[in-house]
Amino acid sequence: MAKRVIFSDLHFGDPSCSLSSQPVALGLRSYLWGLGEVKELVLAGDILDANISSLHTAIEGRNGSHSWPNQLGFRQWLSFLFENDKFDVERIVYIPGNHDYIIWNILSTNEVFVEPVSQGKVPRNLPLMEGTFLEPFIRGVAPGKVRDRFIVTYPDYEFDLPGHAVLVTHGHYLDEQQTLFKSLEKLIQAEGDKREAIRKFFIGSAQYEVVANAVSFMKNSRDLVKKAYKSLSWFFDAIGGSRGKPIDANTLHAVEVYLFYFRNKQPDVYIYGHTHKAGHANTKTLGSDKAKRLLPKDIEVWNDGSFLGAPSKSQAGTFIVTDDSPRIASPIKLLEVDFKGTVNETVT
Repeated sequence: MAKRVIFSDLHFGDPSCSLSSQPVALGLRSYLWGLGEVKELVLAGDILDANISSLHTAIEGRNGSHSWPNQLGFRQWLSFLFENDKFDVERIVYIPGNHDYIIWNILSTNEVFVEPVSQGKVPRNLPLMEGTFLEPFIRGVAPGKVRDRFIVTYPDYEFDLPGHAVLVTHGHYLDEQQTLFKSLEKLIQAEGDKREAIRKFFIGSAQYEVVANAVSFMKNSRDLVKKAYKSLSWFFDAIGGSRGKPIDANTLHAVEVYLFYFRNKQPDVYIYGHTHKAGHANTKTLGSDKAKRLLPKDIEVWNDGSFLGAPSKSQAGTFIVTDDSPRIASPIKLLEVDFKGTVNETVT
């Protein structure tokens, strides 16, 4: 029997992160502590917001005049969560998204370029499009007692529930604006070469992430964007994002494209975030037309939502808990936290 907790889009570094509210953080922690032993804490991207703020602020937060910080940082949240050893996890899995792509960029650049050059070898000339790092630098943010359980993997992570294979990813590859307005499907049609199209698709996304992250390098550039666009969040939504978008037919088709072309995988369950709009759907609603469907099987699709801003007047954030116990009728639950810190299952 194993439980997993899946978070996406916490956006530490953005002042709108609702976990900076003490009642929200306390209520969420109380619920997680009550789960008992948890096999994995899966962090499905945009946990840090290195596009909106500096990486330092995203990790360390901003302290206020009282005991609770004005802006909670990732390090503080992990220390708070694992305080008194009341939250027991076997592993922490971090899947970088588009706002924290810098983590993957640093790790992959180090592996394919920095390390080979430092050893007198010829560096690779190809981008590292997937991989798992068992000792990533970002693990140093976690408390010492769980640090060796922290891994980074990209672009997705898989695990099993009874009779179901589950794939978790951030979801930015479903968003054409995140890949310089070139969908993988269109690239394959244009290139006539699947491998080359996949390479260009990945590089296009990486280019966008690097450009977006460059805004956060200096306060002057962040202030300039704020002045022109009123808020950095608005700016990044405008130039490349699908925030608030529900799981519609286009999204379900994009899920099939991602799995069929980019990953060559056919899970039973697909969990993602990115849009901040929690929900549940199934690719079977696309119909049975084999000319339009890429995969022969129907896939259950969940969106994890976010803890950024106020998705509704009462909802502070959403997250997913899975449980493979045979006594559990529904192995996947989408839960919401209100601004008082109360956690309830959502209706999907």
